[in-house]
Amino acid sequence: MILAAIDIGSNTVKLLVARVEGRKLSPLKEEIAYTRLGEGIGEGKPLSAEAMVRTVDAAVKFAAAAREAGASQTVVTATEAARNATNSAEFLHACRSRGLEVRVLSGEEEARLSWLGGTLDLPPGPSVVLDVGGGSAEITAGDGEIVTWSTRLPLGAVRLRERFLVGAAPARPGAWTLLEDHVRAALASVPPDLPGTFVGVGGTVAALAKLAHPKDPLLPLPAERIASMAALLRTLSPPQILALGVPWGREDIIAAGAAIVNLAVQHLHRDRLIPVATGLRFGLLRQLAE
Repeated sequence: MILAAIDIGSNTVKLLVARVEGRKLSPLKEEIAYTRLGEGIGEGKPLSAEAMVRTVDAAVKFAAAAREAGASQTVVTATEAARNATNSAEFLHACRSRGLEVRVLSGEEEARLSWLGGTLDLPPGPSVVLDVGGGSAEITAGDGEIVTWSTRLPLGAVRLRERFLVGAAPARPGAWTLLEDHVRAALASVPPDLPGTFVGVGGTVAALAKLAHPKDPLLPLPAERIASMAALLRTLSPPQILALGVPWGREDIIAAGAAIVNLAVQHLHRDRLIPVATGLRFGLLRQLAE
């Protein structure tokens, strides 16, 4: 059967249409739109009208594309931005008025689905999945079909950029010190000895993997390479970052995202991170097919 998933995040809306046969998912269509639903929200603030319009339009377009691709069912979910906004109900009503039923995931659900998707093609054994989004980051450990530990951290790339890196880029060293202290404080709640293969999913990890290995972005990312990219990105302006090949829509947040990834690798005492092309959307379809 052909199924589709639309993931409404804080920075992007993503579509996956795939043929599902048991646990095997064969992607037929993937699209991404940078709508920045979570711009300026922080904790307990409203979504802007402009961001909601951009996001609903993209989701409606993707739902139509899923139908055209033959999807018999499309699941639409939203994460951190819709989860914390004071006007989340207004956003959901706007989606419903355009024919979209959107389910807002809890932090625990988001973490589990990212883990289910991130481990889809891994060999059996324990694993730890890091998912850095625009509004939050999730770290999830598990083995087989069982999640053994997970957490949602308020460490999204958009969230940190808007809180700590206000103004023209590159930001001053003092701003980066505050950002890194904030990330380390959040990571302190994560057990540093979680066992298993360390896997990265999401747009930040994908962008870093593409920068490190343009011809094969699924190669492992050594810890020292992640650290060097994080150090470089914070010294560059958005046009310079775009010139490196970072996708438009991510150029102003990739440095903050790289800092999260780098500090997570350090906290968990890993010498590498394995980027995978699967993630939350794949977890949604894996769950939907069960």
